[in-house]
Amino acid sequence: MTWTSWAGPARRAFVAIVLVATVSLGLSACHHLSPPVGLGPCYESLPLAEGALDVPKASYVFHGVELVSPKILARLVKRRFPKNPSADYNPPAGINVCAFAFTGSFPAGQVAGAPSKVSGKAAIVLTTTDRKLLFSFVLAKLPVNFSRPFTGA
Repeated sequence: MTWTSWAGPARRAFVAIVLVATVSLGLSACHHLSPPVGLGPCYESLPLAEGALDVPKASYVFHGVELVSPKILARLVKRRFPKNPSADYNPPAGINVCAFAFTGSFPAGQVAGAPSKVSGKAAIVLTTTDRKLLFSFVLAKLPVNFSRPFTGA
């Protein structure tokens, strides 16, 4: 066998190995992505937010999270939900709030911290950056676009 007759198959094998290795490294890097900058404390609260839903994991979709200033949150809640008991929320000093957005089917009484008689297709679960559940809302649809999803969790 001459070098020229062997070079074609060897070259193809080499290219195939490099391609497989590159794809494998790329996929493994995707699996270990970190949360967007500044959302680390929210990332740690994702299991808490999902646990507040009290529905099977396959029945909802996580749409993202936003880090919210407690003062802005208190203003928004009072303006949007003035009759909700959460409208009297008094934010603690030095703690930020993570607002997690989910869509699915949320029957009345299934989302912890939400009014017990409300059902809907969207849920917003609010936690503190020190991993405490504040309260939740069940709505007909998400009021804003939550554009900061976590991936690779």
